Amino acid sequence: MKKIKNSIVSFDISSVSTGWSYLVESNVEKFGLIQPPKNFSLSQKLYYFDYFVRSILKMCNPNYVIAEETYLKNVKTLKTLMQFIGVLNLDCLDVLEKDLISISTMTTRSRFGIKTKEQVFDFVKKVYKPILNDYSFKEGNDISDSILQALYYYKFVLSVKQEKEK
Repeated sequence: MKKIKNSIVSFDISSVSTGWSYLVESNVEKFGLIQPPKNFSLSQKLYYFDYFVRSILKMCNPNYVIAEETYLKNVKTLKTLMQFIGVLNLDCLDVLEKDLISISTMTTRSRFGIKTKEQVFDFVKKVYKPILNDYSFKEGNDISDSILQALYYYKFVLSVKQEKEK
């Protein structure tokens, strides 16, 4: 599959519900959730996550893959999230021969003047009108986080980098 310039897959990683989105330039092309069954063990959830991440990366074949940087909520959560990020790192290298790019949630939100997950969800619904209409905040907030991360990376990292290269 041919790579499209400035195509980005973004992940908002969680062991329960990982939101993902695929943007070309600033246009949302695809999005969804990776939700392992609740009764799965951690190893099973990692395997499930790996399968869907590989499928998404192969389907989209992006130029860039980004994910939210982890931050200390509590040690147990941090240890679990780091395992999922480890899987994503390996998948990026194995499937795309690329490194994963980490993005700070606080940096992303502050660039758009947003403070909370609720505000992220409302902002994304407003900017991309029909995309999240069928989702409540509870169902769609992981997707909206991934979309905002990709939009940030496109507008404030790639665009600036490309402008400097001109």
